[in-house]
Order: sequence, then C-alpha cells, then structure tokens
Amino acid sequence: MVRKFLLSTILIIAFSFGSVLEDLQDEITKLVEKVSPSVVTIFVVKEEKTYFPIPEFPFDFDFPFKFNRPYKRKERAIGSGVIVKYEEGKKVAYILTNAHVVKDAVRIIVKLDRHTEKKGEIVGIDTKTDIAVVKISSEGIKDIEDRVAKLGDSSKLKVGQVVFAIGNPFGLERTVTMGVISALRRSIGITQYESFIQTDAAINPGNSGGPLVNIEGEVIGINTAIIAGAQGLGFAIPINLAKWVMEQIIQHGRVIRGWLGVVIQDITPDMVEALGVREGVIVSQVVKGSPAEKAGLKVGDVIVAVNGKKIRDARDLQFTIMKIRPGTEITITVIRNGKKINLKAVVGEFPEEGGKRVGKATPENLGLILRDLTPREREEFGIPYGVIVEGIYSDSPAEYSGLQPGDIILKVNNYPVRNVREFYAVINRLREEGKSKALLLVRRGGANIFITLDLE
Repeated sequence: MVRKFLLSTILIIAFSFGSVLEDLQDEITKLVEKVSPSVVTIFVVKEEKTYFPIPEFPFDFDFPFKFNRPYKRKERAIGSGVIVKYEEGKKVAYILTNAHVVKDAVRIIVKLDRHTEKKGEIVGIDTKTDIAVVKISSEGIKDIEDRVAKLGDSSKLKVGQVVFAIGNPFGLERTVTMGVISALRRSIGITQYESFIQTDAAINPGNSGGPLVNIEGEVIGINTAIIAGAQGLGFAIPINLAKWVMEQIIQHGRVIRGWLGVVIQDITPDMVEALGVREGVIVSQVVKGSPAEKAGLKVGDVIVAVNGKKIRDARDLQFTIMKIRPGTEITITVIRNGKKINLKAVVGEFPEEGGKRVGKATPENLGLILRDLTPREREEFGIPYGVIVEGIYSDSPAEYSGLQPGDIILKVNNYPVRNVREFYAVINRLREEGKSKALLLVRRGGANIFITLDLE
C-alpha cells in the first residue's frame, strides 16, 4: 500500500511539474514573439584612421613624424539594435544601439526582417556611455508602431531576476539566450560612465546594441560587452541611463552633462580611520578654472552629499552631477579636517565631444590621469625617469593615440620627463610653438614604443 501511495504521489508531482514547465515554456515563447520584432540587425561600413607601424630602434632617436602619418581604411561590422521610439508626424523610428557599433560609420543599413531593410542615419553618439541613436524612415513599414519595444525601469532590478538577451551574435539574427542578473552597478573600465548590469545570459560578438529583457517583455538594458575568455560574464547598460542619453541626443543632437571639474577616489578601508568617514569620495585633484575650484573645493575634501543626497562612492557623484543642468547652483557637503561644511557651486557643462581643445593642457582636455613614478617603481622597471598613466578619459586625444593605463611616458619630443609637472610643461611649450602633435616615447610591457599624441 505504501509503495502504491508513493508511486501515485510521484506521478501526481511529475504531472504537475510537467504542466508548470509547459506553461513556462508557452510564456517564454510569447515573450520572445512579442519582443523580437523590435530587434534589428545593423550592418555598418566603417572608415577608421590607423597608423603605419614604427620600426623599433635599440637607441633613443628623434623619430620624424612623416613615418607615422595616419591613413584611412574601410571595414565592415555587424551589430544589433532595438526600436524604442516612433514619431508619426516625422515618419521616423529611433533605434538604440551601442556607440562602438556605429562609430566611424560611412554607411548604415538597418534590417528589420527578411524582407525589410532601411538606410540608417546617426542622430548622435555618446562614447562616454557607449550609447548611440540611429533613425530610419518608417515609410512602407505598416506595423512600425507594433515594433516599438516597451521600456522597463532599471532602478527596480534585483540580482537573481530572470532575463533574456536578444540580438544577432555572429550575424545569426534574433538569437535568444536566457540567464539571470548576476550583479548590478558593475564597472569594467571600458567607458567613462559605467554602472553595468552583469548577466550570465550568453552575449557574443554581434549582440552589441541588442536588448536585455525581463520576464514582462520590457527592455531593461542594452547589451554592450563581454570579458574575453570568460564565460557567463556579459554586461548591459541600464535602460534608465540609455533612455536619458537617448532623450538628450534626440533633443540636442548631443549629450549635455553637468561638470564639476574634480578627480575623485572612493574611500578605501585604509582611509576610513584617517578620514573619519566610511562613505563619500575624496578629492585628489581640482581642475584649474573649474566650477569646483570656484566653489572652494580643495584636494583632500571628502564629498558626502550633493543637495542633501548622500554620496556613497565615485559613481554616485559622477552620475549625480552628470544629470544636473549646467548653470544650476548646488550645495556640496564636504568633510574637511574633520568638520562638515557646505559649499555652493554652479555646475558647468562637460566639454563637448569632438570639440577643439584650446588653452593650457590639462588632464581633462588631454584625457590623461598621470602620476610620478616612485623610487621603487623606477628601480623595478629599470628606468631613471618617467610618469605613469593611471587612467584614460573616453573620447579624448589620449584614447585616440592608443595610450593605455600602465604605460610609462619617458620622453616628449625627445625631452625626458621626470614628473607630471615636467610633462605638462613640455606639452604646453609645444602648444605655444604651434605644434599640433607630440611624439611620446612610451615603455609598455618591457619594450619602448613611439606614440603620437594630438595636442589640438
């Protein structure tokens, strides 16, 4: 009797479980059918600037610029995108994708399905978040309104939620992968403004720009990056950030950001006792002439709040200031020498991408965060002088030059640089002489290479 009871119980459970799985499968299928029409394939022809290789020399040499002139080459690329907005009056549909998918494009074709292709036009690109907006004409697309994806709210996401990545990996259209949100607020060092959603839903080359979708069929992220060689590590831009960037681009043709003009660091465990605070960011540099300098911010100040909103870390401050309209007065609460004080600052506008950089060279307009080498590092690397690159700003001369964090700059136009002050002194002297480029001798991975830095 007991055996019969157990067997019947197992059969009932198995039947119920099978029914649940069938229902789940039906719901997933409906979700994919609902979202897939909004996902597009983006074919791109790019024109990129590159440089002829420089031969290596076993000795210092004032290398002539003529051997390092750029030339242009064209290449084809493929990515994904998602239709997120339709303006009936203009007969235009807007597509969210990644900046790296369409940057440097000379031709864009957007494929909606097997029978529908449209010429794409870039509305705007924001390399600081890796977001781009492309528009297409909706003429001849009868179901365009049904193709517009529903956008979710990425501020409500939790680790463990089920998500789906839809895109065109390796050109395989509308491929669907399933996983969970593995982590939130990730920073991996590929853009200037990062707060990625991490997921184990498989993302591959060609997925870039496609949607990350929740179980409600809402887009909660734009798939952006993977870590080479890793498994189950994909990253997506939260849709709230992507939506804010998109609205800025559609309205202004570019992103208008607030700017304070400080270089900041998170509070580490080693700093807690010395500073007497656990949250906030410490100011390590104040840009000359910036809103921060005018407000009276000083190196060593710990910023703990802006307009009463608590600042937990560098990302908090970065995103808070970014979204404040330039010209707005704000109250910055800082801890200075153990005392809490309030400072008034008028938020400036972050320098426009691609704008001409004039005046004195600074970390902001060159895009370089440098520091002096320590005596121990000079001994370890076997070099008598140099400055080390600690960080690179996106969309800057430093990024375009090919400089990388960890590089050691030894010489500028054959002038040795012993510290950061000397580096900027040489750069500014070259600018005053009307030079548009500087030739850097750089130590990378035990070998010396020459890199050209644009000074304009």
